Amino acid sequence: MKKIKRFAAVLLAGIMALALLTACGGSGSDNPEFDAEVESAYLDALNKAFGTSFENDDAIRALAVTHITEKSGADSLTGRARCKTDGDETTVVRQVQLCYDTKSSKPDAFVPLFYEAAKTEAIKANNTNVQALLSTVNNGGADENGRTLELTALGVGARTIGGKTYVAIGFELTNTTP
Repeated sequence: MKKIKRFAAVLLAGIMALALLTACGGSGSDNPEFDAEVESAYLDALNKAFGTSFENDDAIRALAVTHITEKSGADSLTGRARCKTDGDETTVVRQVQLCYDTKSSKPDAFVPLFYEAAKTEAIKANNTNVQALLSTVNNGGADENGRTLELTALGVGARTIGGKTYVAIGFELTNTTP
């Protein structure tokens, strides 16, 4: 009887340990250190392209990570699905776009860009995505609508999901029209 009680206690302890490890495995990012490296590389590239020295904006980063979480499993994205917008859209607009790699066979569809953390030695920002964001900000149509918009923040979010690190980059524009 003592042996059965000891065996049951060891078995129960093992099950509890496995449950604890299982609960921790699904939360957060698969590789937060790599995510931070990716965010830093992209923020440096964005600051260089825009001629600015912004820190990674928390609100834009949060919007970017949310967008990654929502769209990371997609096979391809349309132009509209690549972007997520936040803010009151009158005085402040924040927008992020999921970084994309190449056009797919569908019109106006893009394959999401990702890095494999275990296989990537150095992160370089994808220049196509940086230039696309620069173009979006510079050609926002504010002049035609009689508004003056100022770039007030840049942000990058990276999230590793299932060994693939996805990136979303974004900006904040503030309406400075009196």
